Amino acid sequence: MGEFRVATYNVHSCIGLDRRFAPERIAQAIRELDADVVAVQECGWHHRGARHFDQFAYLAEATGYSVIEAPTKLHARAHYGNALLARAPVVTHRVIDLSNPLHIPRGCVLAEVSFGEFAVTVLNAHLGLTPWDRGQQIRRLAREIAEIEGPLVLMGDFNNWSPHGAIGRRLAHRLPYCTGFVTFPARAPRLPLDRIYLSPELAFAHAAAVRTPLTQVASDHLPVVADIRRAVRQQDGVAETACA
Repeated sequence: MGEFRVATYNVHSCIGLDRRFAPERIAQAIRELDADVVAVQECGWHHRGARHFDQFAYLAEATGYSVIEAPTKLHARAHYGNALLARAPVVTHRVIDLSNPLHIPRGCVLAEVSFGEFAVTVLNAHLGLTPWDRGQQIRRLAREIAEIEGPLVLMGDFNNWSPHGAIGRRLAHRLPYCTGFVTFPARAPRLPLDRIYLSPELAFAHAAAVRTPLTQVASDHLPVVADIRRAVRQQDGVAETACA
């Protein structure tokens, strides 16, 4: 396996900073990312916003990706949550419920993705708005991740300000390398809410927050993209890699 590319993007129900519902802009932004796997958050519709329009199906058709839907709200008034878009083969997948009954439902998509003979576990998470919620959710994720062998990529909207804060410390043993680009708000980003974490088997070849005229209006978050390769190891087995 050579390099592969992943991206994470909170699409804000395809509603841009100009308040236009424009899923075609999100689809164009995703195509321009040219990633093998894209983690998408805030996709779909719910009672007052984004219209009753199947954003999951639209984005799959408009981008040519297969889609794994993982709605956290699924009832007559909502079909809304996360998705994983993939052009690499997905071997297995499941959804981890991270919800607190008293707050907005949250979840994480977990998929095993094949890059030739090399399999990578990819996770797409969207954490809560309060520190208590995030603490509970990251503890649940850490337990899940501890049971998974092999290379891991965790992406998503973590809703906290520091990649090296409580979330980073909780994940550090299994996912020690991460991006830290500011992504929110898209027009003048100040907070690194959207991140990509890697396990020691992997390394960043390149990573960036994608700031273009399109991404600065299509959503309230900027996407983050990363080219990833197998880590080069020293004789003592320590990966020669660092946070992007």
